[in-house]
Amino acid sequence: MMNFDSYRAALLVVLLSLVGGAARAQTPAGTAIITTDGTLAMLTPGDLAPDAAARPTLKLSQPPAPETNASFYDGSHKDLRQSLAWMQETNAQAPTYWNLYTEARIRLQLQDYPGARTTAEQAYQLALKALPASQEYVLLSTAVVAKAHQLAQR
Repeated sequence: MMNFDSYRAALLVVLLSLVGGAARAQTPAGTAIITTDGTLAMLTPGDLAPDAAARPTLKLSQPPAPETNASFYDGSHKDLRQSLAWMQETNAQAPTYWNLYTEARIRLQLQDYPGARTTAEQAYQLALKALPASQEYVLLSTAVVAKAHQLAQR
């Protein structure tokens, strides 16, 4: 069973392939992107910064980042231990509030309540620094802390 994030990602890939194909037919040098507010936009080579060509690009033949795999495993309940290992690896390199929240959720499912609480508190602190964009994660992290505390009391 796929979770909401998986459905959303699959829908975005389909939309991009449909819109991107139509856009390439009209403007061969254009690239379809999804902006941060969720709208589709077309980029031309002139829209990119001068050093953009020198930056590394995402290669679809490469495996996805560990946090992508962890989120899938978490949502599908396949192998939570492997999912936790990937999240810990990702958070050791560059912790973000959304990845720490995912790790806390995985720990909660594995019944590691103290670890879930600690990780959710870290996610909460990082999300507070990124307000207002992270308002949802502040609430989600607070809910994980409360649930971990409640379950640990049993």
